[in-house]
Formats: sequence, C-alpha cells, structure tokens
Amino acid sequence: MKKSDRIIGGLALLSAAIIVIKLAGAMFGYDLIQMAVDATRPAGAGGWSTAAN
Repeated sequence: MKKSDRIIGGLALLSAAIIVIKLAGAMFGYDLIQMAVDATRPAGAGGWSTAAN
C-alpha cells in the first residue's frame, strides 16, 4: 500500500467519523462539535472572542 493511499484512507475515515458524530448529535438535538469547541475554549474575558467562532 502506498503512503498516499493510507493518507486518503485516513482522511476518508476521519470525514466519515465527523459525519456520524454530526448525525448522532442532530438526532439528540445537540451540536456535539460545537460543544467540544466550547469545552476547550478558555472562559472569561481573557479567553477567545465569540466572534472567532
């Protein structure tokens, strides 16, 4: 297997995982990716601006 095949396969797997996560979140009414971003964002005035999202 060539290295490019492994990279393409990895990207396909990653995109499939993102789609599954978004679909699962939509079924339960949550935006799981946005929740993960919010969990890693520093809180308070010294944190990231909300406009950066």
